[in-house]
Amino acid sequence: MYAITGAFGQTGLALSQTLLDAGKPIRMIVRRDDEQAQTWRAKGAQVVVADVTDVDSLTRALHQAEVVYLMNPPAYFVPDMFAHAHAVHANLVAAANAANVPYAVALSSVGAQHPQGTGNILTTNDFEHQLHNYKGQLTILRAANFIENWAWSLHPVLENSVLPSMFHPLDKALPMVSATDIGRTAATLMIERPTARRLIELHGPQDYSPNDAATVLSALLGRPVQAVQDSADKLSAIMTAKGFPEKTVSAFMEMFAGFNSGWIAFDGQHETRRGTVTLHEAITALLKFATSHA
Repeated sequence: MYAITGAFGQTGLALSQTLLDAGKPIRMIVRRDDEQAQTWRAKGAQVVVADVTDVDSLTRALHQAEVVYLMNPPAYFVPDMFAHAHAVHANLVAAANAANVPYAVALSSVGAQHPQGTGNILTTNDFEHQLHNYKGQLTILRAANFIENWAWSLHPVLENSVLPSMFHPLDKALPMVSATDIGRTAATLMIERPTARRLIELHGPQDYSPNDAATVLSALLGRPVQAVQDSADKLSAIMTAKGFPEKTVSAFMEMFAGFNSGWIAFDGQHETRRGTVTLHEAITALLKFATSHA
């Protein structure tokens, strides 16, 4: 049985479909049993509800799993995202150990090697450290920045043909990868059976800049879209107005500063893999979703 935490998230959905397509039995571990769960049961998946803050429910969900995908769903609205993440990571590892799961693939991030200066990416540094306590075989998948994060900026694009970006300068290309590629790669890693613990760095087909994203949006919308530098003060005010706690806002500002300075980057000392979903394909999907839910 292939167990998947965060199964209804962006990477979890792609992972689940890839495993089903490969004929693997999957158990999707989710927060609630709803219409989406019924849809996946109809596809042949097991769907179980478990709470990442409760070790017992997680342990039951992992019963007789031969491999598990471990990831920490973002919790940006809790008062202290770092304390919350630390507790969830401990629960995930404890449950996998209690259920005697022999192999795990864990989602981490570019920049996770650093113990400071990475903002919210610091949670993945904590995760990697706690995974040292996992008793089974382990693959850590450090993924580049999600291409799908451009969805946060689509409203001003559609309204004013402006793509605000906290990545500076606008022509600087950064490693980016689609959630689809992350899910597909994680599925491949779950099917593989390594003989030693390993860490893999996942890039997209190539690096992309904010100007690249604006060029793709211009072509898809049939009108010029311009990337513009956003300021930390402006984004901080927007996030605060939307109810994000102070620690979360500060973490995001530090993360963007880390990318812009070059501090947040792959260290290049591990196996590298590349996805196949291009910036054009990923943004096409984002626009289709945004316009259909407008």
